[in-house]
Amino acid sequence: MEIILNPFGRIGPVTFRNTALILIAIGACLSLSPLINPGLAALSFTGVLLLYPSLVIWVKRFHDAGKSGKWFLAVFAAQVITGIVVNRFIVARFLPPPPPVDPHFIWLSMVAQMRANALPGTIAGVIISLAFVLVINEELKSDPEENAYGPPPPR
Repeated sequence: MEIILNPFGRIGPVTFRNTALILIAIGACLSLSPLINPGLAALSFTGVLLLYPSLVIWVKRFHDAGKSGKWFLAVFAAQVITGIVVNRFIVARFLPPPPPVDPHFIWLSMVAQMRANALPGTIAGVIISLAFVLVINEELKSDPEENAYGPPPPR
């Protein structure tokens, strides 16, 4: 549990990858909740709680490579921008056009749009997250010696 709660120290590439895959899977399940029941749509917003564990593992992974954890901000910004661009494309392709505004049917319109975007949005989010995790994790080389962030993680 300390892996996802304490931002100090280092984690190796395998631990980082495995933990990131678990966090991505949990986020994907939460994102698909509107497909199960429209009333669960608010549950998909709890995925924001996964930001802190993601921050922690990224910071520790950068520490393992001897770099500042602030590099997480660059990764996070690039991931958000990529997600927004891809989501705009998805919205244009898959969402039904909004019906005329009628106060009696606004909830139905919102539910239809949430359901239409849930699966393609989740698939795109998972692909983007996997790409960032796998590529950057591969490119960051672990510092085999003790560095300013602590001893090397156990192998």
